[in-house]
Amino acid sequence: MRKYNTIIFVPHARARFRKLTISTRLLALFATGSGLVLVSAITFGWAFFSSAGRDRLYRRALAENARLSSTTAMLSRQLDGLARQLEDFDSRTQRLAIVAGLSQTGLGVGGPIAASPSRGGLTNRSREIGDRLSALESQFARRSAIVSSTPTVAPVRGLVNSGFGTREDPFTGQEAFHSGLDISTRRDEPVLATAEGVVIRSGWSGDYGKAVEIEHATGFTTLYGHLDAILVKEGQRVNRGERVGLVGSTGRSTGPHLHYEVRQGGRVVNPLDYILDAR
Repeated sequence: MRKYNTIIFVPHARARFRKLTISTRLLALFATGSGLVLVSAITFGWAFFSSAGRDRLYRRALAENARLSSTTAMLSRQLDGLARQLEDFDSRTQRLAIVAGLSQTGLGVGGPIAASPSRGGLTNRSREIGDRLSALESQFARRSAIVSSTPTVAPVRGLVNSGFGTREDPFTGQEAFHSGLDISTRRDEPVLATAEGVVIRSGWSGDYGKAVEIEHATGFTTLYGHLDAILVKEGQRVNRGERVGLVGSTGRSTGPHLHYEVRQGGRVVNPLDYILDAR
């Protein structure tokens, strides 16, 4: 036996009541259909909003990927530029190494830099070039110390009237060995140190009269004799071009002049070989 359900509509006014009789089966079918529609609507809405969210994420991922691609291309160009700069530095340091007399093996010279270098490769290469530049700096510092400690300039302005070697002694008239240069000039002309060094003699020195002797780090010593005045003290460090005395005629001398000697390893050598600005 079928069951029925009655639905009564109660109006607000004085109208008559209305009722609707529906079978239980039809009501169940209606409820089921309504439920299916509601579930479908909810499912469609969830799918729609999920799809919209995924679309936003996708567009955002595309934008981020484009940004990363642009950044990668820029970094690649920068790395290529750095690689070219390092190649230039590498070439320069190799040329400097040749000038400095350093072997490429000792400097750790590597092969050419790759066309598409990695950051690690550039880091290693820059470290190698840095080490090479440090070696060059040390080598040039040693060369500079050698040059500054080697006699290379004239000690005074004047005229050489007696050279190095055998000559006639001005006092005896006999042949004698002259161990330096006699440079004639006016009295009190400044006498300059011809290289960096330390004063090891400052005072009266027999036939040399008032004299100054300087020891240089390269094994050279220089002597400045017949001075009228001494301007430095023993133990004092002097630089090339620094005044050490004034020209005079003290000791065994016939007139104002400077007697200049150069010794290398204790052996007298011709001072003209060490006056580069006289040639």
